[in-house]
Amino acid sequence: MIINKHTSVGRFVRWAAMVLLLLGGTEPEAQDDRFSAVRSLFESRCLSCHNNHDRQGDFSLETSEALTDSGYVVPGRADESHLLSVLVPDGNERPAMPRDADPLKPDQVQQVRDWVAAGAPWPDDVRLVEPVVQDFDWWSFRPLVRPAIPDLPDVDESLLSSPIDAFILEKQIEKGLTPVEPADRRTLIRRLSFDLTGLPPTPEQIRAFEADDRPGAWDRLVEQLLASERYGERWARHWLDVVRYADTCGYDKDKLRPNAWPYRDYVIRSFNQDKPYSRFVQEQIAGDALFPGNPDGILGLGFIAAGPWDFIGHVEVPESKIDGMVARNLDRDEMASNVMNAFCSVTIQCARCHNHKFDPFTQEHYYGLQAVFAAVDRADRPFDTDPEVEQRRSQMKAALQQVKADLKAFDTDVQTRGGDKLKTLTQRIAELTPQAGPADKPPEFGYHSQLVADADSVKWVEIDLGRHVEVAQVILHPCHDEFAGIGAGFGFPVRFRVEAWAEAAASRPSADTESGVPAEQERGPSLILADFTGGDVANPGLAAVDIPADGAHVRYLRVSATRLAERKNDYMLALAEVEVRDKRGDNVALSAAVTAIDSIEAPVRWRKTNLTDGLWPQAADPAAAAELADAERRRGKILSEILTPDRVAVQQKLLQEQDRLTRELDGLPVGQMVYAAATEFSPQGNFKPTGGTPRTVHVLHRGNVQQPKQVAVPAAIPLSSSDNWRFDLSADHTEAERRVALARWITRDDNPLTWRSIANRIWQYHFGRGLVSTPNDLGRMGQLPTHPELLDWLADEFRRTQSFRHMHRLIVNSATWRRSSAHDAQNASIDGDNQYLWRMNRRRLSAEEFRDAVLMVSGSLNLEMGGPGFYLFELEKTEHSPHFEYHKFDPNDPASHRRSVYRFIVRSQPDPFMTTLDCADSSQSTPRRTETLTSLQALSLLNNRFNLAMAERFADRVAAAAAGAAEAAEAGDAKPEAYAFALVTGRPPTDAELTPLVDYSAKHGLPSLCRVLFNLSEFVFVD
Repeated sequence: MIINKHTSVGRFVRWAAMVLLLLGGTEPEAQDDRFSAVRSLFESRCLSCHNNHDRQGDFSLETSEALTDSGYVVPGRADESHLLSVLVPDGNERPAMPRDADPLKPDQVQQVRDWVAAGAPWPDDVRLVEPVVQDFDWWSFRPLVRPAIPDLPDVDESLLSSPIDAFILEKQIEKGLTPVEPADRRTLIRRLSFDLTGLPPTPEQIRAFEADDRPGAWDRLVEQLLASERYGERWARHWLDVVRYADTCGYDKDKLRPNAWPYRDYVIRSFNQDKPYSRFVQEQIAGDALFPGNPDGILGLGFIAAGPWDFIGHVEVPESKIDGMVARNLDRDEMASNVMNAFCSVTIQCARCHNHKFDPFTQEHYYGLQAVFAAVDRADRPFDTDPEVEQRRSQMKAALQQVKADLKAFDTDVQTRGGDKLKTLTQRIAELTPQAGPADKPPEFGYHSQLVADADSVKWVEIDLGRHVEVAQVILHPCHDEFAGIGAGFGFPVRFRVEAWAEAAASRPSADTESGVPAEQERGPSLILADFTGGDVANPGLAAVDIPADGAHVRYLRVSATRLAERKNDYMLALAEVEVRDKRGDNVALSAAVTAIDSIEAPVRWRKTNLTDGLWPQAADPAAAAELADAERRRGKILSEILTPDRVAVQQKLLQEQDRLTRELDGLPVGQMVYAAATEFSPQGNFKPTGGTPRTVHVLHRGNVQQPKQVAVPAAIPLSSSDNWRFDLSADHTEAERRVALARWITRDDNPLTWRSIANRIWQYHFGRGLVSTPNDLGRMGQLPTHPELLDWLADEFRRTQSFRHMHRLIVNSATWRRSSAHDAQNASIDGDNQYLWRMNRRRLSAEEFRDAVLMVSGSLNLEMGGPGFYLFELEKTEHSPHFEYHKFDPNDPASHRRSVYRFIVRSQPDPFMTTLDCADSSQSTPRRTETLTSLQALSLLNNRFNLAMAERFADRVAAAAAGAAEAAEAGDAKPEAYAFALVTGRPPTDAELTPLVDYSAKHGLPSLCRVLFNLSEFVFVD
């Protein structure tokens, strides 16, 4: 074989391999085995960086040509191949490759060495691809089948209050664990009250429950707390943690979201109504489409908008720029990942830059989910409290959308009939328009008639030259105005004539009447200088319209419009200037008197005198303006041939229907606003609505918006290897149908992820840890369930009932939940982490629970529900971003004494006190609160201004109670210290406890004692 510059590298590699074989090299079967071994290795460990796209190190392993062209491999000579040198450690240093990952094992390096030594065989047409996990044999993907309740005949029936207990006890018996005794009544009512309402029980409620020896006392207490409005406030907080709810946008400017709170109130109300979970899910993804006419169908969409939002990337950067594309890509990422994390507990976001390394999700799946949200943005949108109004609005929006679609189809048909000539002219007009814009526009725009609803209304404006003039030409100068995007040629008449009179006498119109409309009198015949009333005139842009007069004798000159230009759903006549030039070229109309049938007088922009003031917008490029006017004229001629009277009638009917629907929609009661997913909203800078037209979403190589691959199709994720994960949508489907498909996919009965996810979350919020301790990840990188059969039983139970309250009853009625938190050394030696629940987990109050409990025992808690969030800061608004001054806030402000779920939550500067107590970070999903014990917490509980202020109020309350005989009787002791202790702990103090409390109060004051009581473990912890 002769090797020259025309020999391909691939042919050379194959030739070299053949030579090695002839010289006693490896057999073909062995070569195939060696290639298979290194192929798997390259695909799993190397290809993510060294592919034809990225070529990191200027090196690719994707094809044989890419490999050998790089010079990293010398076939048959492993020791001379650079590829081997980067895989082997140099002395004590780790190998250069793989970078930022574990080195290859020695046997793997040897596989590469053997493959190179064998001639680096590579079968024809083989291209390496990154591996895709296709194994669905994982517990969370398996079909959800209700397991049988374990049969434990030898177990004491008192330990089996609920089916839950059978599953728990079976594991405990298997592990050699013995459950501890049940908790006492005071512990149980406090635990239950915090679990279901997030508030402590009062001493009176505790005493009543402890004294109630009637059958069903516990059931009555459970039902009472579940029926409380406080229940929805408590459980909504859990959901808001998961979905990243806050009242500001986050990112650099962290702008306020004054209308985010209706979604928060919707979540609270949904829990209080025990709304079926499928309905709750569907409202939050596609409620506007699935439940039209119901306000919750819009309010629920606050879920999609709950997370952070990049104001700069959307408002200040256009979507066409790279930063704008990145911002919108990340915005859709947040929507898609929030849906899948919250409802299905899978980490789909891991597939944004590459196929998921551990779960069976590819980039196609991920970008298919992004495509579902391709048309929606986050913005304020109206909702109505009147279902009939909302239903009417929904029907009219659908009708308007259809009319717009018909108009679009009409325009497409016109463009098709116009052919290449019309297409070329349209493109040229688009190119010329920015060039023909005004170079410098005076503030005096010109003359503007009153607005009318009918385009065929007649409007005129007239100039009195003050004397007879032999006129050579009349020049009409169009206006320029940015209103409604009209720009150049704003208000220029579609049909008009220019006429003149030499004499006035009795034929002049009189001066304006009190109504502002001149009264016509008889006048002589006019001289028609120009007549454009027989057909529509193309918009001249900023090109002047020159009308020859041929020396006509003129004193009065009138421009009469017989078909008006459209503004926006109305019509008018507007002109920037009328020049009347004599034979010498002088403008004899300068400063001449102007009369009109009517006029908008809004100096300095619009008024009659502007018509003869010598000022008008000059085109930056007069030649472009002239060419643009000519192109508009030629385009108008083509359109006039296409738009026959019948077609014009169809178009006019559609336009009139569009106007009617728009006016009626605008006339409906606006209702309140909610920050939610939207396709229609008021534009803000570069942030503009899609109008329901989905953006094109591409699969992105490495998540890079500058490296788009194939177009993504709306889809979910597969639940099995044979699952059809793409949505079956018609070619002309609406954007809402994409969200509807996703909502229905999530709430399918046979979607095991959905039901396991929510069952695990409910369990976690009662026990402090889920049966799966990674509640947002049920995939291979998450933890395995400690009780898989119990989780499936709970998931199936919830799937059947769709009721949170039913699940609460099951759990709190179980002997497992009602155990004490007492320590047992023998059990702890087997299960020190209490995974198998031989005791109840003791926990610290969450930040909100602590703050609310302090407000409650101090007598300050305001139970007003709903509405805008209250500030725990003083707000300082600036042009760039708001400042949140927490140190300036007065904790005695009664407006701030509502439950913590109603506080205004800031992303960039979270409340320092709440953050110290491990409040959720609203910039990320918080499926499980962190629980820490730090010295900073102890200092805050003693010295924070909120605690100081509430200690004063607490002291006032107990002092007043001790001072009154009735209150003292209620307290059970006349001593304020005893009453204060009872309010904090739910029990009276012992004599040994009361004595030091009284001594401390006498020495340091009652407010100081109250501050100490806020720090008691019995107050801060729930047993």
